[in-house]
Amino acid sequence: MRKILLLITSLVLVSCQSVDKKTQDLYLKKSQAYEAKITRDIWGVPHVYGKTDADAAFGLAFAHAEDDFKNIAENMYLYRAQMGLKDGISGAVQDYLIKVLKIRENIDENYFKDIDEDVRKVIEAYAAGINYWMIQNPENEYNHFFPVTEKDIIAGFAIQNLFFSGVVSSIEKLQREETVKEEYTNLYKNQEFVTGSNVFAVNSNKTSDSSTRIIINSHQPLDGPLAWYEAHLQSDEGWNMMGGLFPGSPFVFVGFNENIAWGFTVNKPDLSDSYLLKVNPENKDQYLLDGKWENFTTETLELPVKIFGPIKWTVEREAKYSKHGPVLEIGDKNYALRFSGMDDIKQVNQWFAMNKSNSLEEWQEAMKKRSIISFNGVFADKEDNIYFLHNASSPRRKEGINWKGVLDGSRSELIWTEIVGFKEIPQLINPVSGWIASTNQDPFKVTDISDNLDPGDYSPTLGLQTRMTNRAYRSIELFGEYEKVDEEIFDLIKFDNKYSKQSRSYKYIADLFDRNFEKTELIEAVEVLKSWDLHTDYDNESAALGVCVLSSEWISEQGQRIPQDPEKSLEDCIQEMKSTYGKLTPKWSERNFIVRGDKKVSVQGGPDVLRAIYGRNDEEGDLKASGGDGLYIHVSWDSNGIQESKSIHQYGSATQNQLSKHYDDQVDLYVREKYKPTFFKKTDLEKNISDIYYVPYK
Repeated sequence: MRKILLLITSLVLVSCQSVDKKTQDLYLKKSQAYEAKITRDIWGVPHVYGKTDADAAFGLAFAHAEDDFKNIAENMYLYRAQMGLKDGISGAVQDYLIKVLKIRENIDENYFKDIDEDVRKVIEAYAAGINYWMIQNPENEYNHFFPVTEKDIIAGFAIQNLFFSGVVSSIEKLQREETVKEEYTNLYKNQEFVTGSNVFAVNSNKTSDSSTRIIINSHQPLDGPLAWYEAHLQSDEGWNMMGGLFPGSPFVFVGFNENIAWGFTVNKPDLSDSYLLKVNPENKDQYLLDGKWENFTTETLELPVKIFGPIKWTVEREAKYSKHGPVLEIGDKNYALRFSGMDDIKQVNQWFAMNKSNSLEEWQEAMKKRSIISFNGVFADKEDNIYFLHNASSPRRKEGINWKGVLDGSRSELIWTEIVGFKEIPQLINPVSGWIASTNQDPFKVTDISDNLDPGDYSPTLGLQTRMTNRAYRSIELFGEYEKVDEEIFDLIKFDNKYSKQSRSYKYIADLFDRNFEKTELIEAVEVLKSWDLHTDYDNESAALGVCVLSSEWISEQGQRIPQDPEKSLEDCIQEMKSTYGKLTPKWSERNFIVRGDKKVSVQGGPDVLRAIYGRNDEEGDLKASGGDGLYIHVSWDSNGIQESKSIHQYGSATQNQLSKHYDDQVDLYVREKYKPTFFKKTDLEKNISDIYYVPYK
């Protein structure tokens, strides 16, 4: 017993140790190689300048850490495959999948070969900026991550391919089919942000003033490590980007410079395959391939797991590989997995190339790198170009095979090794209609029907999605309704909060209209739904019940499941409305809120409308916005190439500091569906400065 107590005491002491001074001094010295100027505008947004790109990255890291170090630091659990130390056994499941893919080993082996030198400088500077903040704030609770390294940052980008390849969804599907307990699916909570996004672009063919416009409106969680942060980066080496990025990113993911702008929406091409392996009944370490028994490759993985408090334990688990890829045992079967980007660590090269682009041609060259394996891209520029790219690093698969199901793992011809060429994926430039709307839909329905691409021109092995969102139907209806679009109408389209009668959501509800109900409460509820004008505006008295019912269909569709009978959804929602509000018809303003600290404000919009608000029930039973519209940006160039830009964040620039006035100072504009200026232009910024300082401190 005494030995156990001594062990616990030593573990506690180790866990509480501060960074040793020698290591701290080393990284403090490293920070002196950089110099960045951070200018905070009146909304607290950092505009970071450095002579070099590396200087700017150093300053960005420091500024972001000031506003949200918690989420930057907590990402390190995932990047280092240490989720087990954070969440216990459930986190270790995520670590297992990451370690099976040998992401860190791949980075260690190929860092200098695969990562461009200029990108290495930026990544290393960004890591140095985080470490400098930690040195300046020694009381932070994440000192055990010190020092953050450039390889941590690259690992974060490589892990993204897990979420966007579809391999995680494939594992879940296999588990459902084998009716086994969800063993690997704790990773799915990191996929909750894959709910949707919007990007709209119009050029002079559609605008009443011959301008070019784009609204960038990617939907993310409103809080946490995947919530948007707004910043502006500028250097004397040609980097001048403003827009949204995530904690732990040195690059702008969606945004603009003086010449171009772009946004991304999630797409779901078929980028992963599952193979059922036949295991040798006489030797479980072998599988059949082309008529011969091949040996599995096996390794033992060490997974650190939190037991309680500071006490941890290391669990050992076997990792198994076939020539297809990593092998998972699900039920009594062995499945091999293969997906695009599984060995790729070069995403950082592509993001940086996009950030340094200044024309459509340069941006396309960046996208040809193909390390960012998915996302629809929508692009606009001052030259009046608009462009849609259904970006997908799709495998070059054998024609004539049904690639949708589980594949025969005994046929080596089904183990693909290449991706299709850039010209073989859907892309559309300057449609005659003058508009493009990407809302996570069928890539062959993104503009006027006369301009859309022909799906027959593309291989069925790409596995391109055919789903249509409500947002897609509404954007097509609205752009068709207006012959010409000015700034006001363009914003009206962005903030539209209606469901289309063509949508799955409406059809799910309308299924109830012709049913004969005997219960009075069901008859009354259906009358409420029939009277609904399908808007989700403040005074609407049918939206609360309507959104409640259709949400069941939306959630099921997102999880690729068949929704329950709408009658069951209706019964559940009647009970929820009456228990929470005492009636079926509360106003939407009584139901739907955005909450920030002590501030709780009604907001228009709902799930899968263009004004996308995804809510979860709070303690009072109301809906609290948790995802959807966060940071969004409207950029335009007039007929003379003069640029204007405006943006809004759902909360404010100080995403963690509740004492800052910028913790919630954008909420009121957000709910009023208004914007703030970006102050992207130097002349505008100079008139709207709240603070200027330099890092490292002198």
